[in-house]
Amino acid sequence: MTLSQYVESYRFWEVVTQWARERLEHEHIVARVLAKGVLREGLRVNSVDPRWASVGTFELRGAPMLGYVTRQSDLRIFIRTVALAHLTSIVEKAGPPEPDFLRDEFISKQDLYAWLIRSHILPPSFWFDTPPQIKADILIRSPR
Repeated sequence: MTLSQYVESYRFWEVVTQWARERLEHEHIVARVLAKGVLREGLRVNSVDPRWASVGTFELRGAPMLGYVTRQSDLRIFIRTVALAHLTSIVEKAGPPEPDFLRDEFISKQDLYAWLIRSHILPPSFWFDTPPQIKADILIRSPR
């Protein structure tokens, strides 16, 4: 097991660069898949980590934020309006992904894993030690 597999959350663009390097794909492709996951498939990305926020306060750091939910049964995410607008541009207008617009957003390991399993995508090895049984289940259930 690599040390990176102990990390609980990464910034959005760090996931993009590491996963793109692992898959030997362009960063824009990985960023588009993740952006689509956030907007349409329930991948949770946050600009504020509730674990680090003080009890009873919500620090906005001068950035307008909003709560966003993909599906009614999902937990709400808190994301900067600029980041949500940029993700929308990536998905709906095929705009180029820009790391500067996504610099403060992060993805937790647990949230990414849940989305990967729902989407039948093999977890990236830089972050997960995927047992052979999960690999087999994903490949068997994967839409062709």
